[in-house]
Parts: sequence; C-alpha cells; structure tokens
Amino acid sequence: RAALDATLARATASKVTDQAAIDRQAAARDLERYQRGFDGGAVPQVNLAKAQDDLKKAEITLQHAKSDAALQSQGADLDARNKRLLANRQQAVVDEVQRQVDALTLRAPFDGQVGQVQATQHTQVAANAPILGVVDLSRFEIEIKVPESFARDLAIGMPSQLTSGSGQPFPGEISAVSPEVVNGEVVARIRFSDKQPEGLRQSQRMSARILLDTRKDVVKVERGPFVEQSGGRYAWVVNGSTASRRPVQFGVSSLGEVEIVSGLQPGEKVVVSGTDLFGDAERVSIN
Repeated sequence: RAALDATLARATASKVTDQAAIDRQAAARDLERYQRGFDGGAVPQVNLAKAQDDLKKAEITLQHAKSDAALQSQGADLDARNKRLLANRQQAVVDEVQRQVDALTLRAPFDGQVGQVQATQHTQVAANAPILGVVDLSRFEIEIKVPESFARDLAIGMPSQLTSGSGQPFPGEISAVSPEVVNGEVVARIRFSDKQPEGLRQSQRMSARILLDTRKDVVKVERGPFVEQSGGRYAWVVNGSTASRRPVQFGVSSLGEVEIVSGLQPGEKVVVSGTDLFGDAERVSIN
C-alpha cells in the first residue's frame, strides 16, 4: 500500500510539472508574438510587458513544480521506507511470538515412547525442570554394578553376554564405566552388540557376564570346592580306582571353569568336590 501511494504521489507531481512546462511554452509563444507586433507598431508596450511577466511567472511556476515533484518523490520514498521498516518490525514481533509458541512444544532428539511424567497438565514448572521422560526403545542399555576389585579391569568395548528371562543369551559390550566408587561398587553400562531383542522394557532385569580375558588352547577343568580347599596348590588326579594328590598351578578362572597352567595333562580326570574328606593323604581309594 505504501509503495502504491508513493507511485500515485510521483504521478501527481509529474502531472503538475508537465502542466507547468506547457504553460511556460505557451507564455513563450505569446511573448514572441507580442514582440513581433510591438516591433511592427501594432502592439502597445503594456501588452508586451504583460507577456514578459506571464513568461517569467510560467518559468517560476515550472521551477517550483519541479522542486515540488522532487520533494514529493523523496517524501513518498521515505514514507514507503518507514512503513516497510514498521512492517519488518511487526514481522519480527510475530516471529518472536511464534518462536515462543513453538518452544512450548517439547521435541525429543530421537524417536521413542513416553515413560515417566513428572509434571501434570496446567501446572507451572520452573525453567529447565524435568517434565517427562522419553525412552528410546531401539537403544536400551543395561546398568550393572561391579565390585571395586574388578573395576580396574573394565574398559569400554569389552565384550559381555546378556541373558534375558527366557535364558537366551545375547552378545553385548561395555559402553560406559563410572569413575566413581559407591559402597565398594562401580556402575557400568552394557549395550547390545548385535540387533536388540524384541519385547524389552524399561527397568527390566537381565543377567550379565563380562568377558575380562580370553585364553585359547589351555588345559581347564570344572571349577569346584577343591580349588579353595587345597589353597590353589593341589589337585586329586584319578587313576583307575585311586586318586593321588598332585601339585598343580591354577591360572585364570571363570564362574564354571578354572585354567590349569601346569601339573595336569589334557584327558586326565580330577576330583572336583569332596576332597575335604581325603585329609593329608597322598593317595586314596575311590569308588
């Protein structure tokens, strides 16, 4: 609208200027005609003087019309600029209000499902206060607590095994280890290495085993009470109907197996439980 008003103002000023130019041209022709008549003695001097005054008046009017046209053009441009700035300012106000409205819409940086809701509807909350929790169902992690004595052996990326309630194992790996020890335990997180199993829920319990070390081509036996009863120095080797005590050296152990570094050969059988009945004997008969 402001641009249209500016165009109309320029058109009006141009019309006035053109009319003044035509009047000046007509006054110049009249003066020329009166001048020829005066030179021939047919026109009195008073008429010639009036024609000269009319030409001068027409020239002044034309000059003023040009000045007015320039001023009106500048004024129209200034008015259009001011209205454009006012419109831009109002648009900025609208954009800010729209931004505030959009900020009222909570958006999570990932797709998920609403978990806990900390604030009810129509209640006032403080800035940066939690309102609700969103659970990423495609990126579940398992939180475990590890005894402080094993915490120094943990590292990000270390393989592990996760077992659900159905007993099916799933491969995993450590994704985070807390630098803080609380009540003699360190909190760590394990995520699934392969495709995450379906049907998991938040706060669901699972069993986890962390693979601290891997040994290949080793001699190993079932872990039993004999490991602790002998102080980790002896094993009872079965030979027919007798069992003899033999010095051995144990290596690393897991929940169900223990490594034999020396003292046993592959294929030999050992007594893994009940060795407390043998006492200090070097050889005993067994059934």
